[in-house]
Amino acid sequence: MTDAKTTPDKDPLPKTAPQVQTPKQRKDESERLDEGLEETFPASDPVSAKHIT
Repeated sequence: MTDAKTTPDKDPLPKTAPQVQTPKQRKDESERLDEGLEETFPASDPVSAKHIT
């Protein structure tokens, strides 16, 4: 039984060709990812051991 919204010959998600990156684009992307990771480190602040009254 097929879904009424889709037909067997039509894919609901369009197919796209994979993006081919140049070595410079890969390096730039890697540097941006590294910078983003450094900006979020540490992921959480340590728990404070102080007792506030």
